[in-house]
Amino acid sequence: MLGLVIEVDQGIVLWISHLVGKSSILDGIMTILANDYFMPVTISLLLLYIWYAGRDYSERHRNQMAVVCSAITIGIAMGFILAANSIWRHPHPFQDLPQLLDPVTNHIFYPIHDPSFPSNSACLTFAAAAGIWQFNRKLGLIMAVPAILMPLAKLYAAVYYPSDIIGGIILGILTSYFVAKIFMPIVHVPISMGFLFLRSLRVG
Repeated sequence: MLGLVIEVDQGIVLWISHLVGKSSILDGIMTILANDYFMPVTISLLLLYIWYAGRDYSERHRNQMAVVCSAITIGIAMGFILAANSIWRHPHPFQDLPQLLDPVTNHIFYPIHDPSFPSNSACLTFAAAAGIWQFNRKLGLIMAVPAILMPLAKLYAAVYYPSDIIGGIILGILTSYFVAKIFMPIVHVPISMGFLFLRSLRVG
């Protein structure tokens, strides 16, 4: 089974690698989307917007709960990633397939050395989107756009295998469900007190 997954992973990455260099416009877009700063900053700005969005107190409170859920989800999910990476160091495609370094990785991205599975990029973006989704489906769908684009760009750049990305997506979504349905109800009182404090400062 594992051998089949590896074979499929490598086949997909090698097929996508043939697209690199065919269009300078596509390469440029993917370089931006795969950047470790562009999408995280974009997601942070979207979360800031959602925090203040809402036509009335009830809607704004729901959106702020969504942002809190998203932030906690990101923190816990990244903790899971760190723990998983300390146990098992899965290689990136450009490490397994060094022929990708020149045409793909060095062309539109730079080699990174943290473990590949699960994809921290996919986990981060989907943790953010799924956290919002738990409280606001419409805004969650909007957040899904950058959540999908960044992992796809990383796949295009041969940074991650499809299974790495799928693993990160599943971890981000499951963590958001745990945070929204189990963790936040347990810490409801501290969260409410935090909201009162922030609103006293006119930032909530």
